[in-house]
Order: sequence, then structure tokens, then C-alpha cells
Amino acid sequence: MVETTYDDCWLRYDRVEETLRAAYRERLSHAYVSEGAPELGAVRAELRRGLEGMLGREPHLWQHPPRSVDSFLVIGHPEEMRPISETIDPEEAWDLADGGFLLRTVEWEGQECTVLTASSDRGLVYGTFHLLRLVATGEPIDDLDVCEEPANANRIVNHWDNPFRRSVERGYAGQSIFDWERLPDLRERYFDYARLLASVGIDGIVPNNVNTGIPPRSTANDAVAERAGWQLLKRENLEKLEALASVFRRYGIRTYLSINYAAPIRLGGLDTADPHDPEVQQWWQDKVDEIYEIVPDFGGFLVKADSEGQPGPYDYDRSHAEGANVLGEAFEGHDGRVWWRAFVYSEHDDRAVQAYEAFAHLDGEFHEKVTVQIKNGPIDFQQREPVSTLFGAMPETDLGCELQITGEYTGQGVHPTSHVPMWKEVLGFDTHADGEGTPVKDVLTERDGQGIAGVGIVGEDPNWTGNYLLQSNLYGFGRLCWNPDLSTEEITDEWVRQTFGHDEAVVDAVSEILLDSWQACIDYHTGGIGLMHMMYNGEKTLENHYDPAPWEWPEYHGATADGIGVDRTTDGSGYAAQYREPLTDFYDDPETCPEELLLFFHHLPWEYELEDGTTVIQRLYDDLYAGAAAVDELRERWLALEGQVDERRHRHVAERFDEHALQAKRWRDTLCEYFYEKSEIPDEHGRVPAG
Repeated sequence: MVETTYDDCWLRYDRVEETLRAAYRERLSHAYVSEGAPELGAVRAELRRGLEGMLGREPHLWQHPPRSVDSFLVIGHPEEMRPISETIDPEEAWDLADGGFLLRTVEWEGQECTVLTASSDRGLVYGTFHLLRLVATGEPIDDLDVCEEPANANRIVNHWDNPFRRSVERGYAGQSIFDWERLPDLRERYFDYARLLASVGIDGIVPNNVNTGIPPRSTANDAVAERAGWQLLKRENLEKLEALASVFRRYGIRTYLSINYAAPIRLGGLDTADPHDPEVQQWWQDKVDEIYEIVPDFGGFLVKADSEGQPGPYDYDRSHAEGANVLGEAFEGHDGRVWWRAFVYSEHDDRAVQAYEAFAHLDGEFHEKVTVQIKNGPIDFQQREPVSTLFGAMPETDLGCELQITGEYTGQGVHPTSHVPMWKEVLGFDTHADGEGTPVKDVLTERDGQGIAGVGIVGEDPNWTGNYLLQSNLYGFGRLCWNPDLSTEEITDEWVRQTFGHDEAVVDAVSEILLDSWQACIDYHTGGIGLMHMMYNGEKTLENHYDPAPWEWPEYHGATADGIGVDRTTDGSGYAAQYREPLTDFYDDPETCPEELLLFFHHLPWEYELEDGTTVIQRLYDDLYAGAAAVDELRERWLALEGQVDERRHRHVAERFDEHALQAKRWRDTLCEYFYEKSEIPDEHGRVPAG
């Protein structure tokens, strides 16, 4: 079967400018690279591919230090390579965190060497991609002294792909790239996906959906429908998983599985999945041991339990800690762990307070092999949410932050909304967990069992992400996981230059589009001051969560004749009270609550005056119109690049922008009409009611 041609994303390796080429060739045309591990094969292959593309020639790879040249590249561990051990203190390399690397220009026996070393083989992979990124972005490499370590010990992509049917929940880029029916046969696309992930420092992948017990919908074939993700724990499917793992481990990436909590019943023939039952405990231990026999570097389990119909410990009157710990105990003899999701969505007066109520009191009760994975906000990956209160409430528990790379509520695969500034806001939020100056990014880096997970975005489409510009979110996710102190502007500039080249007009235009896209998305989807969840929720349609429908979920925005917003103060649902002080007081008072979150925390009269004297209803009208106008401006910036961007990508994105602009106006008009019907207050500029 011939693979469909697909995009190289940011690994295009276009030829660098002639003025830089000679300097790069001088230092990189010859390479002395270790062959000591499978990852080193990936390093050598990437050097050939990257340098041939950017410099016009493959590097000459040596089995020993080349003596006939003035300069060469050295990649390996200190004990393997004299040019490394004799110029760099080996302890400096071995002291690096897993994945960290040193990249340094040194003098060795009269020759100038560019040395890349690390404490692990995956570190050599990451360092190689870092070096190639420097070349691709036109950075000098003649006097390098780079020491990098990943800020987060775990950097994982959670796919919501449904095995066997190859559908993707919340996927907007075609079918799943993982073809379980053909495994263990391997597709070239698996290798290229692993390259993309490794290039930005990702070290883990979960290839199947957290909803393991819900059969794929819209099928009349019950046999196919029942082969949902829970069946991946069968031995024949674990052997297929090992085939996938063999690809990803070559790039330093470990493979995980989403598992169903009722697996001892469904697969083991037991009558119960009660975590206190000895037979259940033994079943999980035996299953984990079996997995490691087949997949020796298995990463662990991801679990969604007691939420949206998934089974869990609540079925047996057990807590989440009790439910997770039986799995954690099964990993005690192995280098893997359990990622237990804290998204527990069921019937409740206010979903926002639910996760805290279910988990905060369990702090310190989770097994050392368990990480509690928390969504960035309390609702569900909205355009903007306050940061989850759990990040400041569980200091004795390993925590992971779950972000959504795919654009479920930000325009799906159509609207090119950058998530990077949103994630920066989340990671920089001060939880006050250990007093002032305890941002989420620091909470996540305190222990090795913590990190960041992102809900995947890729699919079978040739562009991988549904819109070429949305490749920037996968890139940005990896870069922020590696270093959350990178700025939005730095990450955006890196991605644009590697993806579209160095024409400054193109770099500036594409960067501005991405940098301005998030605020535009917030404005036309919500009105900009804290509303959310105003979308259509038709589960039987492909465009679920895409269309405006504020009447479907009134409890989330609280629009009534007297005002709008939801009272989540201490005297309301109590969400504000879940924060550490002084945050509770800060959010409780509408005078100090940030305007961008005002209606999330407060139900206010339509004519309540904001700081600038504008009323709530007028600000909603103004922001909705500003958001739609901003999309028109983004579209014009892209259209102006015709002839400066290749025709295929320019046409594709332009057509997406046509739809984007139409939908932004549709959201604007629908919400304006709804707010007018509730408030009976017209827009002071005469735009609402229409006409």
C-alpha cells in the first residue's frame, strides 16, 4: 500500500541561506557518532536527513575521530568518545536529568569539535534535534555552550483515538494514524510522527482513547463496535503495541495505554473489579508483569474512572485513591506509573467544584506510583478558564497538568487558534500553594512523578492537524513542556521560521496571526469577560461543540432577565473558596476579580459598570464584534501572503479562513441576539438588535 504524501511540518529542513551555509558546513560536514543504542540510529538518520536538506550534502559519518579535517561533530556518551571525555568533565554529563544534554564547542588535539553529550540516549536524540533547530532558524553554532534539561520529568501526548475503527474523539484531522488491524506491520508515518514528537522533547505517548468502554458510535457491526480500547490489554494486542513501541523507543519515547477499570471483569472473567479484592489485585499484578514481558520499556496506564459512564472505584464504594493504588502497587517492580485523571464529570449543581470535592481531601493517600492528572481548568478546555484549584491543594500528591492540543472549543480544525498564550497563562498562574510565588509550572516540577500531558491533535490528513497553522500547537506544547519559561513570541518565531522560512514579511505576518488569534477566539466565542460553554452539544454530529447554542447549557453562563454570569464566590457554589488565600478574596470581590473571568465568578446585572464605565451588556456586544472583526483582519493578513507561501498551503489556509470568518460572525450574531433577548437592552452603537 502506497502511503499518501503528507507534510513535513517544522522538520522541512529547507536549504539555509548561502551566506550561512559555509559556516555550518565547516563544523557539521564530518560527524563522529556513537552506535551504542537504538536511539543513536535515529540520531545518525536525522543528521543525514537534516543536514542534506539544509546544507546540500549529507555529513560524512565516521567510526573514529577524523584527523584530516579542522572541525567535526561528536555525539555520544563521555566514556565512549575521547573527544568528549578529554574536554568535558564526565560528571557534568552524568549529572544531567534524563533527557538533558550538553552542546559545546571545544578544542581537542588541535581540532575544533562540536560536542553533544547527555546522561541518556534519549538526551542525545533531543540534543541532535536542538542542534538541527539552531541551523534551521539561522542561529550561530561557532561558539556553543548549551546545557538543557527538561523542566518537566514527564511530557506525554494522550491520543483520544479509538482502536480498530480508527476514529478520533475530538479529532479534526481525519482518521487515526494508528492502524491496529495492520499492526505489527509498521507505517512510515509512525516513524515521522515519532520524529515530530522527539524534536520538541516529548517522551511519552498514549495511543488510545481514555473512553475505553464506550463502543464507537454509528456502526451496525456489533463485533467491530465491541472491539474498543479495553481490548488492547489482550496479549495479541499487546504484541501489536510492542510493534508501535519499537518505533517510538528509537526516538526516546515510551508507550502507555489507556485502560478500562473493569478490565478484570471484561478480560479476566472475575465477578468484580473491587480494588480491595485479592483476586483483582493479583489480576492487575499479573497483567502488568505480562505487559513488561512484551513491552520492556512500557510507560504505564492512563485511567478515566467514574466519569461520563466509565467504570471506577465508586462502583464499589471505594475512593479514587483506593482505586488508583491497586494499579500503582502493580507497578512497584517496574519503571512505569499510573496517570489517574481528575476529570470526574457527573451530575452536579456546578461542575467547577466537582474535581476538588472528589480529590483534595485525598492528598497524601495516593501511591508513589500514581500521578493525578488535572485539567488546566475546572470546566472542560474552554477558550479561557480560571486555573484548577487542585494545583494548589495537593502538595503531597504527584500531579500532572492536562492540556488540550486539539481545538475542541477553539474552532476545531478550522480556526487557527494558537493555544500557546493560553498555556503560558495557566503555567504562570500563582497557586500560592507554598506562599506567594508558587506558579503551576513550579508545582509540576517538584518531583519525578509529575509532568504535563496533552490531548493529541494529529490525524490522517496530509497536513496532520486539519489546518497547517495548527501544527504550531503541537510544536508549542512540546516546547513548553520542555521549558515553560520560553515566551510565546520565541516559540512562535521558532515554528514559523522552520515551517515557512526566513522571509521577514512572512515571518511577521504568520507570527502576528498566531499571536492575535487566541484573544479573537475568546471574544467571538464568549464576549471576553468570563462566559463559556455556549456551544451546540449534538453528540450525533461530527461538528459537536462547534456551533453556537447558548440556550443548550444555561447553567454555565447564567443568563437571565436580571443579569448574567454564575455566582461561584464563597457564598455561591464555593469555587472561589477552593483557592488558597489571598486568591479567594481576590475572586470573591467583583471589584478585584479580573474582568476576563468576571462572569465565571459573579452573576451581575446587565447594566453593572466595569472599570472603564462600560456596562456588562455593552462590553459583551463590543467584544463579540471586535472578535469577528479581528478574524477578518487575520484573514486579510494571510491572503496578502499569496505568492510568498507555496500555493498548496496558502490555498488550504485561505479556505479555512473563509469558513472561520463566516463562523466568527455567526457566533457574534447568535450570542448578541441571545443576550438582547434576555436583557432587552440594545447596543448603544445600533448593531443589536439587527437592523
